[in-house]
Amino acid sequence: MTHRHSDTPPHDTVHRRVQSQFGSAAHAYTVSVGHGDPGLLQVVVDLAQPRPGDEVLDIATGAGHTAMALAPHVRRVTAYDITPEMLEETARNAAARGLANVVTRLGAAEKLPFEDASFDIVTVRQAPHHFSDIRAALAEMARVVRPGGRVVIVDSRAPEDPELDRTFNHIEKLRDPSHVRDYKASEWRSLVTETGLQVVAERQDDYTENGKGMDFDEWTRRMNTPREVVQELQGIFRGATPALREALRIEIDQEQIRFCVPQVALAAVKPLAR
Repeated sequence: MTHRHSDTPPHDTVHRRVQSQFGSAAHAYTVSVGHGDPGLLQVVVDLAQPRPGDEVLDIATGAGHTAMALAPHVRRVTAYDITPEMLEETARNAAARGLANVVTRLGAAEKLPFEDASFDIVTVRQAPHHFSDIRAALAEMARVVRPGGRVVIVDSRAPEDPELDRTFNHIEKLRDPSHVRDYKASEWRSLVTETGLQVVAERQDDYTENGKGMDFDEWTRRMNTPREVVQELQGIFRGATPALREALRIEIDQEQIRFCVPQVALAAVKPLAR
């Protein structure tokens, strides 16, 4: 099974797209209801099982929500991202909360600038669908986590049905050109296991905003989606098949469109050395 599709652009192209898309949208992610949702962040904390002395790496930290959720429970969190503006946002947000144990570091997920077995916990939330090489990124996560340590992954989840998978990824790519691929839960289990990590917990639910469906207008505005593309997306949502409506929990009330994004959360453990 291959997870690097033939139409996936080169690493540098993907990285530039991510930096372009998210650099200008950094503050929007600070105030994003879904990204800062305490309930969704608690899922990560619960799966990570943090301890006071732990060293944590939060990959593709964005505005730092996950890093800040873990910081009160551990020794230090390294908030890592490829976009400088996001790291500036993280540093401001952590300082505003008085979290002195959050440090920032710039770089790509596919090549981590850390020694082997440097961290007790590695997390990544709502970001792997932007990675140019998911296998390389996961191999790096497995490399830098200590034996007995945990890797926690939370991301959008493509439906298992092939047609819904294609449609959902098409929607995501239209809204955000830096999108590479949302993976199915079955793909995630296979990918994580291939790294030598052992999946110990899995949760499938929906990415929401305080328990409610996401607002379509805010969802497109956050990414500065061009007007003509917004109109194309509106047509897809309004003309959705019953299966797509069910998969995304689409609700349409006159002009307002609300929906939920399927999500998967995995916790994996690196086996102790024999």
